[in-house]
Amino acid sequence: TAEKRLEMAVNSVKQGDEELLGPILTDLGQVLLLQGRTTMGIKYLQGAIDGYKNVVGTECPEYARSLNVVSVGHLMLGDSIRANRARGEAGTVLANLKKKRLGVDGGV
Repeated sequence: TAEKRLEMAVNSVKQGDEELLGPILTDLGQVLLLQGRTTMGIKYLQGAIDGYKNVVGTECPEYARSLNVVSVGHLMLGDSIRANRARGEAGTVLANLKKKRLGVDGGV
């Protein structure tokens, strides 16, 4: 079951490898969305998003990917407000990453 896969994924992440959990949860959430298990998929995706916010940090492309995928889930449930909010945040994250990269690369 999806719950069993989540438990296995969480238990497989060793101390110091927490950054692996976000992509795992995002991938599992995306699979659940594709299977039509939208509410469960959103829960996994929200777990990934919360993990980035609380452990890894939000200035990474994987965080933006999680936000984009959760926005699809919200659209599948007909919640365009949450979908737009998630997509907007993802766009902001990616724009900030691009500015940072160009700022660093531009000084070389």
